[in-house]
Amino acid sequence: MKVRVPQPELAEAAQWAARQLPTKPLDPTLLGLLLDATAGRLKVSAFDGTTATHSVIDADIETEGRAVLSGRLFADIAASLGKTDITLNITDKQAEITTSGAAFNLDALDRYSYPTLPPMPATTGAVNGAEFAAAYNRVKAAVDPKATGSTYGMSGVRLTVHGDQLQLAATDRYRIADAYIPWGPAGETTDGMGVVPGKVLADNVRAFSTGQLHLALPAGGAGTAGMATASRQVTTMLIEPSTFPQRIDQLFPKEFTGSAWFDAEEMADTMRRVTTVVDEGKPVWMRFNTSGHASIWARDNGAANLQTPADYEGDLDELELAINPRFLLDGLSALTGRIEMDLTTPATPALLHDPGDDTYRYLVIPIRDPHKAATA
Repeated sequence: MKVRVPQPELAEAAQWAARQLPTKPLDPTLLGLLLDATAGRLKVSAFDGTTATHSVIDADIETEGRAVLSGRLFADIAASLGKTDITLNITDKQAEITTSGAAFNLDALDRYSYPTLPPMPATTGAVNGAEFAAAYNRVKAAVDPKATGSTYGMSGVRLTVHGDQLQLAATDRYRIADAYIPWGPAGETTDGMGVVPGKVLADNVRAFSTGQLHLALPAGGAGTAGMATASRQVTTMLIEPSTFPQRIDQLFPKEFTGSAWFDAEEMADTMRRVTTVVDEGKPVWMRFNTSGHASIWARDNGAANLQTPADYEGDLDELELAINPRFLLDGLSALTGRIEMDLTTPATPALLHDPGDDTYRYLVIPIRDPHKAATA
C-alpha cells in the first residue's frame, strides 16, 4: 500500500480512531488501527470488540491495500508532523511514514489477524448533527457511568423515535432528563429505539456535530446501531433495552400543587454560593412563596441563607423542599432565561423546564429525609 495524504486530515482521523482503542484487550490486534486505501480514499478504522469507528479522508493512492499499524503510536507520529503531505508506504512487515523533512519506520501488524468489522446497519432516519450534539449535552448529566447488572442500561442514553421526533433520555434513579429533536425517517418505517452506551456518545458526539447525522436504530432496541456522517461512522452494540427503566416517560408528573418561575442563571449562581458551606451529597433547602423571592439555605460546615427573585403560585401558601445541589445545577445548566419549576410535595419529583420550549425536561427527586442526609 502506498498513499499520500494531507497531514491535518490524517492526524485528526488517526487521533479520533485511537481514542476508541481499548486499553487491555484480550485480543492484542485490537490495539491496532486498520488502514484501507481504495478508490481515492483512505479509511482509518478502530474496533474494541463492540464498537467500530471509521474515518474516511481523500488520498492520492499509488497502490491500493490494507494494513494494520500500532494505533496510538501511529496517531502520535501523524500528530507530530508539520502541516504537509504525508506518504505512507506499507508492506506486510514494515511501514514507512515520510514527509519532505521527516521519516519514521515502524513494524506493521498482521492484517490477516485483524477481526472482521461489523457493517453499518441500514439507515432508519437522520437528524441535524448540531441538534443531536446539543440534545446529548442536555441529558448526559443523568447518565450513570457506574451502572451494572440489571440496571446497566442507565449507563447509556436511550434513543427512541416518536413519529417525526427523536427522543434522547437518560436516568440514574435520582433524576431523568430527556430532549427531543426533529427526526427525518429514511423510509416508511417510523419505529426505532436503542440504548447507546454513554461512553460511545461521549467519545464521538463532537465528530457528529456538523451536517446531517444518519442513524440506524433497530425497531426492538436489540442488536447494533449505527451513526454516520459523510466522513465518520460508528457502529456499536446496543445495551440490552430491558436494563433501561421502561416506564420513565410515565414518571413525569402531569399535575402539580405549585409552580415557581425564576431566571436559570440567577438560581444557579445562588445555589453555587450556598454550596460553599456544603459537602458533596448534603442537602440544600429551597422555599418558595408569594413574597417574590425564593429562600435558599444550608447548614453543614457553616451556614448560608440567600434569596433570589422567584414568582410562585400554588395550592399552598409556600412550599419547601431539600435537594441535592449538584443534581439541581446539572438541570439548570441546560436551561437559560426564565424557567419553570413544577412542584407537588417535598418528597415527590420536581420538574424543571422552559415554559416556552417543550423539547427538554429535567425531573429531579428531592432528598426525602434531609435531616438524615445532613448528619450522615
